[in-house]
Amino acid sequence: MKHNNQLDSMRAVAALLIITFHYLIFPWGWVGVQFFFVISGFFISDIILRGKEEYENKNPKPFFTNFYKRRVMRLFPLYFGYVSLLLLIYFFFNKPETLKTEWIWLVTYTINFRWLFNSYTFHMTYGHLWSLALEWQFYLIWPFLLWKIPRKYKWKIFLWLIPSGMVVRVLGYLICNHIKGLVGYNGNAKAQALAPYVLPFSHIDAFVFGALLCNKKVREFLSRPVIVYSCLGVTLMVGLLLVALIPDYSLASLGWPSNLPLAYQWVWGYTLLNLTSAVIIAALIEQKNMRLFAFTRSKFLQYLGKISYGIYVYHPMIIFGMMAFRDKIGAFPGRNIVELIMVMTLTCIIAHFSYILWEKRFLKSKKAAHTDVDLPSVEDEKKSKPEKFCFLGDQ
Repeated sequence: MKHNNQLDSMRAVAALLIITFHYLIFPWGWVGVQFFFVISGFFISDIILRGKEEYENKNPKPFFTNFYKRRVMRLFPLYFGYVSLLLLIYFFFNKPETLKTEWIWLVTYTINFRWLFNSYTFHMTYGHLWSLALEWQFYLIWPFLLWKIPRKYKWKIFLWLIPSGMVVRVLGYLICNHIKGLVGYNGNAKAQALAPYVLPFSHIDAFVFGALLCNKKVREFLSRPVIVYSCLGVTLMVGLLLVALIPDYSLASLGWPSNLPLAYQWVWGYTLLNLTSAVIIAALIEQKNMRLFAFTRSKFLQYLGKISYGIYVYHPMIIFGMMAFRDKIGAFPGRNIVELIMVMTLTCIIAHFSYILWEKRFLKSKKAAHTDVDLPSVEDEKKSKPEKFCFLGDQ
């Protein structure tokens, strides 16, 4: 299976949706994070499953060594480059002041755990890095777990693992709400639903849905037009029903506000969004000419997908700068939209130069791939060698 450029377009859409969420335009834009989790689960699981085929009767140490070298070279340079930039700004300008207590959580890739404490001091410029920390924690465990699953039972086990995500979210919710010092303890509904959002294995169902996509039969089933339209329709209708029933849910959120705080949506809502993301990915692979996704054939969007990791990492700093700048100018009709376009444009420009001048040198140095490589599926090309496979950036 050749690399699918249309998936890059959806990565771009997901990244841009997250910007609209952080700029308070679309309260539901955060769902782009779920798409990233699912597509990461797909690509990483594909790598592991093919590696398992190749190294079935061999020592897997070379495979895992190569796997983590490539992951590090793709993820660490931009992440730690950005964190270093924040630390330099703090050193010279003492801003953001909150970095004084939070830097250790950033450099150890554990900022998602820090979110759970009442003492956490949030700042826009680094708050979004929780998802990258969560994804890295997943990479530390999932490959070995996947390697140990018997080939005969792997698809059945994947299906059983989907509801385990809901179980983990319930356990996280209970723990967070009964331990003093955590945000859920005597907190409001949004605070109480935070643990199910940021704990590592709360989103295991997202990565499992991605793993299921490694099976061509699963992709073919999920990509059927009736499944695609039904899944998208159910997701939208469920959200609108919640808007009608819950006064605190605004129409602007489409019934999918961040943290999914009410109606136990934090239990089942992520699973529905993950399924919808998996359906979209399957459709883009198996039904490339579906009219619904015609926009994904845009070369511009495909390029933005290639640099979507940088778009995700840099955009809060650009938004923070815009927020400071907007106070110096007066209001005018359509100001929010104009500012959003400016933020997106500047973010994409910075992400472009970051990719060309910074990220690419690390990709080349270890032959780590970007999104212009072929991505064979474990079901389609079992004989391909994993050491020749190159990795995507995950966000």
